[in-house]
Amino acid sequence: EKYCRYHRYHGHDTEECRQLKNQIEDLIRRGHLCKYVDRDRDAPQGRREQRREEAPRQEEDKRLRTGGDEEVISFSEADYEGVRLPHDDPVVVTLMVELFTMKRILTDSGSSADILYKHAFDQLWISVDQLKPVKTPLVGFAGEIVHPLGSIDLSVVAGTAPRQTQVQMTFLVVDTPSPYNAIIGRPGLNLMEA
Repeated sequence: EKYCRYHRYHGHDTEECRQLKNQIEDLIRRGHLCKYVDRDRDAPQGRREQRREEAPRQEEDKRLRTGGDEEVISFSEADYEGVRLPHDDPVVVTLMVELFTMKRILTDSGSSADILYKHAFDQLWISVDQLKPVKTPLVGFAGEIVHPLGSIDLSVVAGTAPRQTQVQMTFLVVDTPSPYNAIIGRPGLNLMEA
């Protein structure tokens, strides 16, 4: 009877989902949900109004806004050129990662992590010293275990101007062969509101 809309899985209710609550709290800390949170509820009236005036200037919403309406970044008919429909092919995209155009990025809503393969990481000219240690191994569909070299936060831009969004993603860097440069899993898709 219990169903979580966040995980699209039976076992617990959405209201009881700890991962969703943690994700929301993280987004609040990063400032992505400021318009939905009144942190100054208990603050004196004068201070509250001053902060409201300053808030929009500090960090504007990463999504494009025109005339008060939010533009949607989506696939158009042009994106289906050469694709026979219906299909069950993987969705492979090109994104800007740290101002580099990175092709062959698999979008995988079944992945619980955002992965960057070492061959692509090396081409970003980022020192391995900047990787944060990661102790938890990754377990693949067939049960194979991969130990990440570390994690790193990178700027990712999806879309093209004027319809684009920029987010800061945490990638696990792994040294295994892959036809892809990266995998964008649920964490990255959620950050991009995809």
